Amino acid sequence: MKQKLCLMTVLILLFNSGISHTKEPISNEVLIGNMQSAALKFMKSLGKTLQTAMSTNGPEAAIQVCETVAPNLANQLSKETGWKISRVSLKVRNPLIGTADLWEQQQLRQFSARVLSGEAGRNLEVIFVDSRSETNIVRYMKALPTAPICLTCHGSENDIPKDVAKTLNRLYPFDKAKGYKAGEIRGAISIQTRSQ
Repeated sequence: MKQKLCLMTVLILLFNSGISHTKEPISNEVLIGNMQSAALKFMKSLGKTLQTAMSTNGPEAAIQVCETVAPNLANQLSKETGWKISRVSLKVRNPLIGTADLWEQQQLRQFSARVLSGEAGRNLEVIFVDSRSETNIVRYMKALPTAPICLTCHGSENDIPKDVAKTLNRLYPFDKAKGYKAGEIRGAISIQTRSQ
């Protein structure tokens, strides 16, 4: 009797797990729209948290937001969506979590060139769909231009206050994310997934 009950339980669990994981495939257009929404959600949430920290406790508190809140937010959104979501740059502050792959590097260079030719950085995005296999690889990037407030931590030596520079040097001994001017592309939100 116990064996029959266990077998029935296993069969029910297998049947239910099969049902719960089958989803209707969504179009690439819908998927890309969802990626754009996720990138905006990430940017708004992080921006609001940074502004609050900066106005309440100064730039050193903003450093801690970027150190802990930003990666946690990316991880949270990745878990919610099932996508790989990250912030990437050509000049990373933390090489363990911000290093761009080859495709991302190419897009970041193109974003920078487009800004130099007069385009607004806040409007730059790129979409790539590779449909050569059974499942499409879909990639999306949204540019992160350097706002004037960002220069407190990402600007030239003259822009960064000494106490902030000291904190940055302590937390990020391999920091390359300095020397930016307002409007330059500092990095991007990068999202990658597979679709059917």
